[in-house]
Amino acid sequence: MISRQLLVLVLVRQGLMTLLAGAAVASVPRFLLLMPGESGRDAGVLLASAVLVGGSLSALQVVGVVRSRRRLLRALERRDRPLDQIQLPKLNDDPWLIVNAWVVMTTLAVVLSMAVLRPASIPPSAAPTLGLFGTIIVAGLSLPLLVLVRAQFVRLMERVPPDVMADIIDAQVRSGRLRGRTSRRLLSAILTPVAFLAIGSALIAGAHVRESGATATLESAVLAARVALPREGGPSDLALAALAHHGFQVSSVPEQLQPGMTMRQGLVTQVTPLAAGSLRLEYWQRTEWPIDLITVVLLVMVVALAGFVGLSLGRLLSRDLRMANRGVLTLGTDAALEGTRVMRPARIRVVIELGDAIELLANRFRLFAQAQERSIDARESATRARGRFFASVSHDLKSPLNAILGFAELCQREPDLNQHQRESLDLIVKRGRELLAMIETILDAARVEAGQLRLELGEVQALDLLEGAVSKARDLSSAEDTMVTMEVPPDVPPLVVDELRMAQALATLVGHALRTAERGNLRILVDAEEKPQAPSLKRRKVAIHIEVPSTSFSAQELEAMLSPERHPGQHRGVALALRLAKSIIELHGGALKVVGRTVSEPAFAVELRARAGR
Repeated sequence: MISRQLLVLVLVRQGLMTLLAGAAVASVPRFLLLMPGESGRDAGVLLASAVLVGGSLSALQVVGVVRSRRRLLRALERRDRPLDQIQLPKLNDDPWLIVNAWVVMTTLAVVLSMAVLRPASIPPSAAPTLGLFGTIIVAGLSLPLLVLVRAQFVRLMERVPPDVMADIIDAQVRSGRLRGRTSRRLLSAILTPVAFLAIGSALIAGAHVRESGATATLESAVLAARVALPREGGPSDLALAALAHHGFQVSSVPEQLQPGMTMRQGLVTQVTPLAAGSLRLEYWQRTEWPIDLITVVLLVMVVALAGFVGLSLGRLLSRDLRMANRGVLTLGTDAALEGTRVMRPARIRVVIELGDAIELLANRFRLFAQAQERSIDARESATRARGRFFASVSHDLKSPLNAILGFAELCQREPDLNQHQRESLDLIVKRGRELLAMIETILDAARVEAGQLRLELGEVQALDLLEGAVSKARDLSSAEDTMVTMEVPPDVPPLVVDELRMAQALATLVGHALRTAERGNLRILVDAEEKPQAPSLKRRKVAIHIEVPSTSFSAQELEAMLSPERHPGQHRGVALALRLAKSIIELHGGALKVVGRTVSEPAFAVELRARAGR
């Protein structure tokens, strides 16, 4: 499950970073701040324990964040549910929420451990330094933790469909939430490590300087005591007064003590062997802050300089990214297609590479647009030439064909014709009419392509229109045996169409159904949209379904015949007539499509609009 996988991966990465932070703060007192003996060991253990406690508490917050996004993560995993576009942008903010909670919890645990749980072996003067150093280490490790956690959430956001992500980004841009975010994040990325290095270096240097000064002071005091004190007898009053003036307490012990230095609660004790007995020198460690005023001023200047650099780079990067975003949005527009440069020169190397890619893509768009324009011009020229050719040829064929049909009809009136002569003349007339209808189809197709077909609209009843279409279809198909059943409800409103053109278009559809019919019955069904209760000028929709009772043509083949982008192969003549019928229907504001009225038989569905207010 994706939510469980995300939870485990984030907890593992946060746990590893917590262990690394604990190991780092455990080594700080003894190796970096030079705290000797028991005090350094206790300080390291206390800091490491505080970091582990803070990291464990922040793990509960990770569980809560992942559980609150469980429904969204499940939708991303299955990809069969709509995504919550309110919750999706929060996936981008969840890594910051998790890392900030880790920093706050761990820092709070470190500060409380130094303020409340500090053991007696740690001097009070060392507690602020230890707490500050532990806080800096935690803050420095938050950046790699953010990178690791954010990588997991980025993989999740890659599952979001591009169109949904584009809508979310547009909404974020319009709301202004993305404004300044790049500058702030770049400022944080630069300022945090600089502050970590500067403050940490100052603390380490101050600790070393203080330790070196304390050691030199103790060594000077021991040497002075050895010189000033006699080898026999107790120390002189003059020597004690001189050492006390510098903060030392010296006492001579007759027995031999173990030499060395110990420190407890800020009291430093140095034992030095003498010829007779031992010399014990006690010194209270100074409690002043390990960083002086000059160092503080230098730290402020360094941090301010890092902040200025971060803000400058952030603004520069934000400006380049906004320019790149505008360049992407400009792709495909008239300005880009006309050859205008999409992007100005950028200053950030990554944005420069992005700008080069955008310019390359813009050039590809220009080449594609130019090729497309040439293709459109060539297609329009070919269409116009074909229309002129069809119109010329059709006119040349129509005149002699009308003469043939007229002479054949005159011959049919002769009373002395025998049966064979009448059948031959009937065949000539029928085929001639079919050829004349084909010529009219070619002429109308040429007019439609040239945009010269004019409609004469008028009101006509749906039943009268269908009867005229069926009569023309029988003349074209010669299918006298197939029964046509028309189911027209009585409340169908009148249609506003060009009766001649619409009857011809419907006749083409009915004629195709009659020619390919494999049973003796053809149904034409008419459905009308329900009339609204209140008076309205809205035009009601009327649907005419013409069944095709044949398995010779599938619904996909009929769709291909209606589409000019496809090539139905051997059915080019039928396809031309069907496409012309579709064009005439669309000129009336209607639509023609193929639907599956039954399991094995498709049907033509013609949608038209009735008279307003009926």
